[in-house]
Parts: sequence; structure tokens; C-alpha cells
Amino acid sequence: MRASLGWYKNQWLDIDRILITANNRGLKFADGIFETILIKENKPVLLDEHLQRLEKSSKILNINLKINKLNLRQIINDGIRKLSLNNDQFASVRINYSRGNNEGRTLKINSTLETKDLDNLWLEFYRIKPKLNPISVFISQTEKINEFSLISKCKTFSYIQAIQVLKEANEKSFDDSIILNTSGELCCGSTFNLLIKRNKQWITPRKESGCLEGIMVAKALKLKIVKEELISPEFQTDDIIVAINSLSCRQINQVNDLKLRTKFDPIYFWDLLYS
Repeated sequence: MRASLGWYKNQWLDIDRILITANNRGLKFADGIFETILIKENKPVLLDEHLQRLEKSSKILNINLKINKLNLRQIINDGIRKLSLNNDQFASVRINYSRGNNEGRTLKINSTLETKDLDNLWLEFYRIKPKLNPISVFISQTEKINEFSLISKCKTFSYIQAIQVLKEANEKSFDDSIILNTSGELCCGSTFNLLIKRNKQWITPRKESGCLEGIMVAKALKLKIVKEELISPEFQTDDIIVAINSLSCRQINQVNDLKLRTKFDPIYFWDLLYS
């Protein structure tokens, strides 16, 4: 029984044996994209939606994504088998794709057509326990999301801003952080989207806020149980606020000094969106 494993260049390896060269643009400049997918009951959940977002990110950033989806599905299925999960156990797979190797020190992209099939793809598999515990959050005072940036629409290797706001929150004894956009509009968390129940209606920050188009939020919108709105960061004590991504669903029980009264079982969304 393995806790983790990796795949790179047609080899199964321990995670720490996946070696990326120093001139790889993904390592050097965070010039790459990824998707993290929940494995439930030995199946990758919402895989098609994640692959569509990966492809969308590659087009926005002009990354020459060369992945045979049938081969990728087979690799993922093989990795799940190697984890030897029981049906009630969870895991995740992270699909990583770099733009490729760099020539010299320049940022300039020499060509978008030189990527060799699978050379810039690697996968990481982990056994996990979904995070469902409540959290407290701090509204970042140092970082803002640029709602006009193309990068905001893509899931890239760069986590610098998320790390900064998490550090900021932890220094003030909060679990995590919420980020506003440059207009002061509610946007997202460090690594999660937001769902808010207010006046008997579930709402979520609109795409124009600059938040990443989350897979779970997209499912909630498709089911018509939530709607997008421009949301100001003026919370009320009876708000229900949920921090959600593909591997977690957690109620926010405190925002800055405001403690929220209403209790909510996040498993409701977990079961509904992953059914």
C-alpha cells in the first residue's frame, strides 16, 4: 500500500525521484499549468471538466499542450491501481504540464511548436483525506487579484501570491485568507472558491471578479443551486460561507473579527457536487 507515487517519461517513480532539469521553464519561471483531481471510489471525478480547463489554460497562455487524452486516462487508471485504495478511501492526482526547456537566460519563447509529446508532462498521485473542517479566514491587506489579467483565468505553477496571503493570515492566527480584487470586490481564497448563502440564496463571486473558474463552482452553477454576483466583503453574522475546491469543502466560521453564527454541514455540497 503506497501513500504516493509519480509518473514521468513513461516511468513509475517515487515522487522525490521525479527530476526536472534546471532549464525547464516550469521550474525556472513557473511557466506551466496543472489540474488536481479527486479520486473517489477508485475513479477520477470530473476528469473531463478538469481536462477541458487544462486545455483552456493552455490556449490562453499559448502553451503547446500535446497530450493524448486516451493515454492520459490510462496512466491515471494505472496509477489508481498502484495506490491499492479501498472503495471508501480517497486520493488525488495532479497533472503537471510545463511549456518546456529554455534556451539560455531569456524569458522569450522561441517556439510553441517544439514540445515533445509527454516530455513536459508529469503526474503525482497521493492518498488523501478530504478537508471538511471549519476554518477562520483573514481578508488579505497586502495582495489583490488583478481581475483583468489572463493569468487569473488559469491554474498555473505560480503559487507565490497564495503563499504570501496564507503566511499573512497565519501570522495573525487565522487558518487561511480571502483575497479581494483591485476594485475591492470579493474574489476568492488562497486556493479555494467561495460559496455564500445569504437571504436564502447561494451566491458566488462572478467570473469578472478575477476568480479562477472552479470546477466545483461550475458544477453548482450547472445544477442551478448557486448564482454569480458582484459581492462586497461586508459579511453578516448569519451568512454561511463555504471554501471549496476539488479536494476540500470547509465552512468559514470567522472572517477577521466577525464570528459567524450559523452552522452548516459541508458534506451536503461534497455529496451533491460529487454525486
